[in-house]
Amino acid sequence: MAVVGSGFPAMAKAFSERMGLPKDLPVLSDPKREAYQLAGFTRSIGSTFSLRALFNHLRARRKGFRQGRLAGDPWQQGGTLIVAPSGEVLFEYRSKGPGDHAAPERLVAALRGA
Repeated sequence: MAVVGSGFPAMAKAFSERMGLPKDLPVLSDPKREAYQLAGFTRSIGSTFSLRALFNHLRARRKGFRQGRLAGDPWQQGGTLIVAPSGEVLFEYRSKGPGDHAAPERLVAALRGA
């Protein structure tokens, strides 16, 4: 398992520390966004500044989240891929905008089926 971000290595380290991720979980940096392009993840200004993004922002603020300093490409949307050692994609989710994430229960179900 690994986390891939669009920032630089120092940003990946800071993200890992801020999120309290396990020390043995690789947090990789992809400043050229090659992995994002290969995965077909969206990159656009429109997806970043949409009504859905505003709704997600307000929902996160109500739950106590505060946006920190911007790191990485602000137009690049992420997603989640679960890829077996064989290379087979077992689960994929492409974020439509900021704050759009795969439901944790779907991730757990996909991992249990792996």
